[in-house]
Amino acid sequence: MLTAVTFNLPLAAGIRLSDRNRADLDWKNGIFTWRYRNKLSLGRTFAIRSDHFIPYVAAEPCYESQYGRWSTTALYVGSLSPVRKHVQFNSYFEHENNTGKHPNQQVNAVGLALCVYFSLEK
Repeated sequence: MLTAVTFNLPLAAGIRLSDRNRADLDWKNGIFTWRYRNKLSLGRTFAIRSDHFIPYVAAEPCYESQYGRWSTTALYVGSLSPVRKHVQFNSYFEHENNTGKHPNQQVNAVGLALCVYFSLEK
């Protein structure tokens, strides 16, 4: 189960600051753990003819209850590519450093996500 709240703040030159706060709740083998994730992103929309894309950079530190400390940090660089009003692709590179496990684990990954947004408005 997860819950998330995101705040968006427009800055100068069309740059947008996004602050997503998220809690992941998990039960593994009957043990309850939780993780708080705070993802700060900076992005700006660009247009080439009728196509739009939103390059961004982001940092996401995570507090993990199983370790009792801030143990994971993820750094991202990527681009959102809107396809339709409520559909976009997110292509990104991620570097993650996890200091909760011994020895530290570092992961580099490339990802592509399909994001679909639903509205409660009628």
